[in-house]
Amino acid sequence: MRYRREIDITECEEVYPPSEDTFLLLEAIEVGSGEAVLEMGPGTGLITCHLAACAASVVAADLNPLAVRCTEANLRRNKLPGEARESDLFSNVPERFDVIVFNPPYCAGTEEGPLALSWAGGADGATVTARFLADAPGHLRPGGRIVLLLSTEMDADAVGEALRPFRRTELGRRRLFFEELWVEELRPRDRDE
Repeated sequence: MRYRREIDITECEEVYPPSEDTFLLLEAIEVGSGEAVLEMGPGTGLITCHLAACAASVVAADLNPLAVRCTEANLRRNKLPGEARESDLFSNVPERFDVIVFNPPYCAGTEEGPLALSWAGGADGATVTARFLADAPGHLRPGGRIVLLLSTEMDADAVGEALRPFRRTELGRRRLFFEELWVEELRPRDRDE
């Protein structure tokens, strides 16, 4: 993704701040100027703002209403187009997109609360990702793709099962002292593959 401008982000209480995983995902994304993009779980909206500076249209959807407000404020602060809406994954997102970007909650945990929504990925760390991947193909335009961040914190078998219906290309990887993160581009497999 070519950045056309500097982005000024204000962090918000009870909203996941830009972190190592955010920046790895941001570095891996390639979006064309004619593409419609959805960012699932935008947190502060850093990636949403960069996408809005490059893509034809951007929607951001987050279960945390504080993250929705934070993303909207950061879009306005940077005078960028885009829409943020409250949604439990695709529950309030009927549209189809060329690209869907997601940095899912990937740590094992079932805690509740605004900030916990950003990291608690279920008992195996992969529950939210599996739910997302089950519905995401129905929200892609023909030829569309998903850009997804993954972590060694997720149960490998559960995540492998959720990824089985997709052709996978690794876009970037980073080792941290306690985990490894990587980004994959996913495209739904044809029925005969």
